[in-house]
Amino acid sequence: MIRSILILLLFGSSYILSAQGSFPSENGLFTVNYLKGCSGTQIEVTPENGTGTPFLCFDADLSDIGVNNACFGQPAQSADDFRFTYTEPGVYDILFLRQLTNSQVYDSISIEILNPATPFVALSSCDQGLVLDVNSEQESFDIYTVDFGDGSAVQEYSIDDFPFSYQYANPTQESTLTVNGSFDTSGNNNCSNNQFSKTFIPANQTEEPASITRLDMLSSNSFEIDYELNVNQTYQLQLKQNEDGDFQSITTFVATESGSYTFQNIDLDADFYCARLISTSRCNGQQLISNEVCTIRLSATVELGGNLLDWNHANFQNSDVLKNGELIFSGNAPYLDENVFCGQVDEYQIIATDASGVEVVSLARNLAANTAGPTVPIGQIATRVLSDTEVEITWDLPAGLQPDRFLIYKKRNEDEDFFRLDTTSTTSYIDESPALNERVYYYSVAYLNLCGGISPVQTVAPNILLTLSQQESVISFKWNSFTGFGPLLRGYVLKKYDDNMNLLSENNVDTTAFYSENIAESDNQLTFYQLEAISENGLVASSNLIRYKIPSSFFVPTGFTPNEDGQNEEIKVLGKFIQDVEFSVYNRWGTLIFRSTSLDAGWDGYLTTRPAPEGTYSYTVRVKDKYGEEYYKSGVFNLIR
Repeated sequence: MIRSILILLLFGSSYILSAQGSFPSENGLFTVNYLKGCSGTQIEVTPENGTGTPFLCFDADLSDIGVNNACFGQPAQSADDFRFTYTEPGVYDILFLRQLTNSQVYDSISIEILNPATPFVALSSCDQGLVLDVNSEQESFDIYTVDFGDGSAVQEYSIDDFPFSYQYANPTQESTLTVNGSFDTSGNNNCSNNQFSKTFIPANQTEEPASITRLDMLSSNSFEIDYELNVNQTYQLQLKQNEDGDFQSITTFVATESGSYTFQNIDLDADFYCARLISTSRCNGQQLISNEVCTIRLSATVELGGNLLDWNHANFQNSDVLKNGELIFSGNAPYLDENVFCGQVDEYQIIATDASGVEVVSLARNLAANTAGPTVPIGQIATRVLSDTEVEITWDLPAGLQPDRFLIYKKRNEDEDFFRLDTTSTTSYIDESPALNERVYYYSVAYLNLCGGISPVQTVAPNILLTLSQQESVISFKWNSFTGFGPLLRGYVLKKYDDNMNLLSENNVDTTAFYSENIAESDNQLTFYQLEAISENGLVASSNLIRYKIPSSFFVPTGFTPNEDGQNEEIKVLGKFIQDVEFSVYNRWGTLIFRSTSLDAGWDGYLTTRPAPEGTYSYTVRVKDKYGEEYYKSGVFNLIR
């Protein structure tokens, strides 16, 4: 009680907590109960004897004490002012201030709040017994209490005692090893994840090198690997840059069987990188090294002769070159792709397999070729006759071409030379030529690429000339062979339309150039015919349109018998495709005795009020079809009673 009174007198009206620890600050003005601990650790500050008013900051910024420590607040007076509970991991600076009459005195100490990983003990079965080790760089605890699980006494080891060996009386018998980590006297042992436990057979804890099973290049500055490890060992992941680089340790893997790791912030366009995993044997100190996997550094440059590719093929057993997803080469670098088109953008990738069977796919490289001499011609050209004086030429552009413009060629006869007709920037052109319903012209198309080269003139596409001939009721069609599709010609289709251009029929005629049709039973007087040539890739060429009209057909019987027996009682015009009719009957002296303007109204053999006498009568017939064409016919017939 006397001691407490003395402390109050020394600090004026302040209340100071009695000492609870013995870890002094930098200048000895105060002590703390712990220097480290886990989340929930309460740090208590105990000032040493001295005068002045105390202030405390439990999370201070020591870079500028005078400006950056507004956390001081009110003077420390009660017991709670001298203690603080930390809940977040980190390193904290505690700043202590004595405010004197005309001056200030500072002192500080650093404490650490940890979130330690569960202890991991690596196990190796060696000739001297089971070797136990921990990774001192990753472990947070200072002391490890070990229960070997074989009935022996629990033993305590400092982290500096590792590695050490332990001989099990029966190494083939299953045991459960339990290791508890703790801090030394400077730490608060309030960590929950401080125990390592493993049930195992000591003799089976063999050492094995790691294995890298996959490498995936993610972007120009990152790649990822998959790996498989021995859960009993500790491994260093190492990386080197290019062939002459040295391996540098990147991170440590413990207590895991498999996983993935992503390397970032590297330049995979400029360099290639190789990764491996190393574990040091605790039995003999030798290194256990995994397979080495490497990224692909693919360089691609545009040359006048083609696209040049180069890559680090020496790191792989075989390499495949893909162009737009298709395999074009297998072998070592460099490779010059000569099959390129001016301005065409091609995508290249390398798929390589290393000695351990890991397949690696490079990043894609896009190149726009710069070659003057195009070797791929326009191979599919269609002609479509629009009228008797216009024909449209269209063509398919081979994949990947980026032409500057197209050149249209024409010749008027098959045995002549082509002349350049025009140029265009689109894939279609309309030419005006006379008599496309009577003759054939020939067309071809080339292109001028961005590098100044002209493609060869190869495909010849004529307009299709469809002709019609008739023999009695059979009409026949002929046409010239269409060569604009070359071997990709699938066949011809003859299409038939009514007078409103509604499709009536389609007749597939394969690749022949002849077709016939019997029109005797046709119900359509006026029809239109057009031939189409179809390519395998769907391009269509079409001929001139033929208009064909069946003439009106009609007749008058040679006689009739109006004798009231119900048969053949009148005479009239019979026919087909008749819109208007005028039927006139004359007696032997040429006098008009009957006239009808209806196909249904014939002469019944009467002269007004009496039957006409038997004999021969003459007639005239005028008919008009629905399209306005007129027909005339005259003749005689017999009236028989």
